[in-house]
Amino acid sequence: MFLSVENIKTLQSEKYISKKAFEKEFKVHPELGDVLITRIGDIATPNVYKSNENVAYYVSLALLKQKELDSHFLEAIIQSSTVQSEFWKRTLHIAFPKKINKNEIAKIPIYYPSCEEQQEIGSLFKQLENIIIRQQSKLDQLKTLKKVYLQNMFI
Repeated sequence: MFLSVENIKTLQSEKYISKKAFEKEFKVHPELGDVLITRIGDIATPNVYKSNENVAYYVSLALLKQKELDSHFLEAIIQSSTVQSEFWKRTLHIAFPKKINKNEIAKIPIYYPSCEEQQEIGSLFKQLENIIIRQQSKLDQLKTLKKVYLQNMFI
């Protein structure tokens, strides 16, 4: 599978490259728990890679292989306003589409607590994200139901 910036939310794609091309071009690739982050167009949207499958990725994504940080904590801290501000400062806004160079990403300071606390914080944010997703699904179902009721009222 070949990922790009438009695949960051799901880390799923309909694009593929050959195994031969993958082995030749991708010496470093995402592994379980690594974080992919957008760096062209949409800047600094992260997602944790949750698979053991080999996957290739386009230059519009950066691969973060932090071993000191819990993956979900890193994902949450990247989404914080402080770190997003650091990304914004280092983004090339005159480029079209706007982008951030990989070496600039490496310069962004990230402050973090102990590993145990990171795991607790990361787990909390993951639970909140799951609750939001479930609530959004319920809202979508209610909107559909409302639409059906309104259609039935005027038939």
